Amino acid sequence: MNNVSNYYEMIDEDSRFSRNSRKTEFLTTTHVLDEILPHGAKILDVGAGAGAYSFHYAAREHEVVAVDLTPKHIEIIREKSKQTGIKLEAYVENATDLSRFETGVFDLVTCFGPMYHLTDVNDRYCCIRECLRVLKTGGHLAIAYINKYSVIPMLATRDQKFIRDSVIDKVLTDGVIFAGDQDCFWTDAYFTSPDEIERLLGAYGVTPVDHVGTDGISHTIQEYVDKLSAEEFDAWLSYHFQTCRERTILGISTHGLYICQKNR
Repeated sequence: MNNVSNYYEMIDEDSRFSRNSRKTEFLTTTHVLDEILPHGAKILDVGAGAGAYSFHYAAREHEVVAVDLTPKHIEIIREKSKQTGIKLEAYVENATDLSRFETGVFDLVTCFGPMYHLTDVNDRYCCIRECLRVLKTGGHLAIAYINKYSVIPMLATRDQKFIRDSVIDKVLTDGVIFAGDQDCFWTDAYFTSPDEIERLLGAYGVTPVDHVGTDGISHTIQEYVDKLSAEEFDAWLSYHFQTCRERTILGISTHGLYICQKNR
């Protein structure tokens, strides 16, 4: 995972949700989670990045623990916690090993980054098992993924040199790319689909709760969404909230969010 950590050490993850097209994902995710979160929930934010979700929920009187693979992110979270007075815990940890935490202690586990980068199937299994282990019975796991069907349309608007058969095959068939390869347009990454993520989590005997496309096509057509006025963006967001569970839109959304409940 050094490639992934090194990548995030070099970019400004803290500004990720600053534009309309990116903000859509954040606003949709919190909109959906707010419907199921009990008051004063204990939350583990796995792959917390610079802490956007951690601070959102800590500021709303939830008990939040943030973990991330990238030391820079944890430093940012700890410093921001000092500056704002918003209390939360933050640790450098790998999503595949949450042994720092006891079994069955969290009401909600958010896993909003690890699945993007776990290229090894055994690591994906470890991540899911660990997230479910630390959940209370009846608690919720919210797991985000990048939809492989959105990748090539996105590349067509960003970096057309990657529109070639070898890249398409890697995304659709292999579902993984690796830093340094001639077909890599990001860093080590894993792409899946709505059906595949449902089957993956279904193997763990969880109860499906919700499944949404958190940004629809906002990320793909970012140039246009970013130019919307505040009033226009509110209308766009209203449309998106009404359609983000529509299966055909879920099938092309860049980011998907699958929420399930632990039964035992």
